[in-house]
Amino acid sequence: MQRTRNPWRPTVLQLLNGRYEGASAAVAYGSPVRGEDLEYADIDLIVVGDLEGAPLRESIMFGGWPMEIHVHTPGTLWEISERRARNERITRLPHMFTIGEMVFDRDGTGGNLKSRLTDLMVQGPTALNDAELVLYRHRISDGIADLSDPRPLGEVMFSSAKLARSVAEFVLARNKHWLSTGKALHRNLRQVEPDLAERLANAWAVVGTDAEPLIAIADEVLEPVGGRLFEGATPGY
Repeated sequence: MQRTRNPWRPTVLQLLNGRYEGASAAVAYGSPVRGEDLEYADIDLIVVGDLEGAPLRESIMFGGWPMEIHVHTPGTLWEISERRARNERITRLPHMFTIGEMVFDRDGTGGNLKSRLTDLMVQGPTALNDAELVLYRHRISDGIADLSDPRPLGEVMFSSAKLARSVAEFVLARNKHWLSTGKALHRNLRQVEPDLAERLANAWAVVGTDAEPLIAIADEVLEPVGGRLFEGATPGY
């Protein structure tokens, strides 16, 4: 049975005005905001202001909508965004804030943050250094080895998921493109290498019966940087 939901925009405004009355700016992001009619999609809200408890992330149901709410001061939004971009090459918050829909911007805080976060996104991540390159080669090589011998199906599925993620992250990092997590990782890969993204998804779909397509893709992305690597890597803990 399809869930009963109110239109997303008035529902979001009702929530913000009642629960975050002192907010300076708010951005909504997600497939409902883009007009995609997905029954189980949620809405991400980034709420910015001098708000108690910030930074805070909470999940609620409101007006029939599942909502992920990210509560920040202007300072915490920038600091967390900049730190994750620098240390992890991940820009989830800046991505949502810059391409989402500004629900309101009462004092210019939203526009200022959007400008700064856009600049951060445009700069792109730093290039892989030599140590990071070695670690990626080792991680992917280790994943290939795990799939090269017959194993129980459960082990194959979990090992292959780890390998597919490592391959996607490596290709993005080598292309100086931002990483991501979950389904957004594949979206990012499609932007950089659409053919590879499709082949990687298809290879993972059949890995339970045939691991060779995934192994071949992993070898393909390693070949330009010297191929598989095991000895000499120091993966750490």
